[in-house]
Amino acid sequence: MLRRIAGHGSLSTTQRYLRPRIRKITAAEAALSAHFSALRAPRSLPGPIVMTR
Repeated sequence: MLRRIAGHGSLSTTQRYLRPRIRKITAAEAALSAHFSALRAPRSLPGPIVMTR
């Protein structure tokens, strides 16, 4: 059924997408962690404002 939904002519093509490789899972996890770390990282504040007369 999944082969037909995906429009693949061969079941082996569909099976490639259903068996994720550990290397790809690990890489995706690292990319997602880096993304969320960047979102949580404190942003630098602008320098002090100096007023002159």
